[in-house]
Amino acid sequence: MYVVVIGTAGNQRYIFSSRKRQEIVGASDLIARVDGVWADEAMVDVFPGFERSWRIKDGYPAEMVTAGAGAITVLVQDRDAGRGLVTELTGRALREAPGLDVCGVVVEAMGPLADSISAARTELAAVREFRPGPQARFLRLPLVEDCASTGLPAMSLHREGRDEPVRTRSAASMAKLGHFPHALGRLAEDAETDVPTMRKIVDRLGLEADWVAVVHADGNGFGDLFRGLGKLLEGTDAGDPDAAYADALRKLSRGVDGCAKRAFHTALARTAAEHRSATVNGKSPVLPLVLGGDDLTVLCEGAVALPFTRHYLEAFEEETASDALLRPILDKADRPWLGAAAGVAIVKRNYPFRFAYDLAEELITAEAKRVKVWGSALAFTVLFESSAPDLARIRSSSTLAGGSVASASPYLVGRGSADPRAERRRWLDLVRRVDALRRRDAGSGELLIPSAAVHELREGLCLGAEVADARLALLRTRFSGAPARLAALAELEGDPGRLVWRDQDMRVSHADQGELVDHVACRQDGDEGDGGERMVTGLMDAVAAESFLPVEGAAR
Repeated sequence: MYVVVIGTAGNQRYIFSSRKRQEIVGASDLIARVDGVWADEAMVDVFPGFERSWRIKDGYPAEMVTAGAGAITVLVQDRDAGRGLVTELTGRALREAPGLDVCGVVVEAMGPLADSISAARTELAAVREFRPGPQARFLRLPLVEDCASTGLPAMSLHREGRDEPVRTRSAASMAKLGHFPHALGRLAEDAETDVPTMRKIVDRLGLEADWVAVVHADGNGFGDLFRGLGKLLEGTDAGDPDAAYADALRKLSRGVDGCAKRAFHTALARTAAEHRSATVNGKSPVLPLVLGGDDLTVLCEGAVALPFTRHYLEAFEEETASDALLRPILDKADRPWLGAAAGVAIVKRNYPFRFAYDLAEELITAEAKRVKVWGSALAFTVLFESSAPDLARIRSSSTLAGGSVASASPYLVGRGSADPRAERRRWLDLVRRVDALRRRDAGSGELLIPSAAVHELREGLCLGAEVADARLALLRTRFSGAPARLAALAELEGDPGRLVWRDQDMRVSHADQGELVDHVACRQDGDEGDGGERMVTGLMDAVAAESFLPVEGAAR
């Protein structure tokens, strides 16, 4: 028996290499085709009559184990047939999706199937490393003009609209544009809406929205779960251990994929119900670019980005806790549910999305994953500048005097928010602080905390925690005869009477994971001599989130 692994690489780079919405949408569709219709058609071409119900143990020549997130894993009885499958699928990608990196390997199954699949995936990474990348396919001799969209060598001229100028386009750009109509249908199906509504959402994000967001979510601990699946099955009375492993891997893959899609639908519905003023034909303005496995990447309007992300993470936990395919495996792993981490980068409409995605990914790895052992979390930032984003620089620009950080990110959602370590940095804590900044006097309609006072507090934080606390005390004295104003100020406090609090649990929980502690917050930590503690505040996050948490239903 042989293991065939075929997969894409650089998916996000391929999707976001252009700032054109139609090309972005078309690129996501091309990636989805690799493990979808193209994979099925390639299997039928190589193995006539193929069905996904085939099993090698029943005498069939091939078996599809997993298919999702731009990759497939197949078992075959004949090496040449496996090579033919790789040729068929990669060749089609070369023809119809120029610029997309698709690679495959065929490895003989030696020993347990779990080890063979792991070896095949390792071999795939090695082959891809030593093979020229997609950029090598686009030669620039003889000299040709650059594509106006991707920067690759131009292949043709293209006019997007009747009143638009003719522009140069590369082969990759034209392929993405050509798949835009079909992609709308797939996205509409994923979002449970119709094609006209999805087209309106694309137009709104591209032409009307002031702020848009790239939201990227990734499952917590899924790599460990997949890698340890073989050990979880040891000692079970399963007959053929390889067949049992293949079946368990298939169920795990399908279960996670199904949970992600149902969580996405739930998040869309909950967000639309809470923020009806931000909907398009009753649907939230969200484009699901990547929705497979434990990965989610969407492009959405800034006004719904944070609520949508919160709902997705909570729904994902709910789905994994009750999914019939996952439940037996999670019981063996002693995991009641599976969580996820998300990064939200909110930028101006015309900002290059490849930078926004990189920022969203960095928010996950540097902040949201810090609490993955005990909860799902989201980290966010609002980019008010036009330079290429760097999370360390963004966070350091609002660093408190003395070196500690001014952001309480990440924010816990779902079941993990009940953990005592989540105190002050739960989603509801963020909403509570935003509500305090918006709260108005019932009689006069004035803000209980004037904008000038908020500015003074922010300025004080930049001068140091002691200065900020002194300014907070002055405001409390100034508002001594106004209980409502004092109550609003109290919502902004960390420790009693202070805007900041000492944060040590986050550092400890991160180190307990056995990972390299080099994330942004620790690099900025100026309190190394104080047991690793650092001073943080929730005020800066609340000010940044105020414009992106709609009042309508925001606190639900």
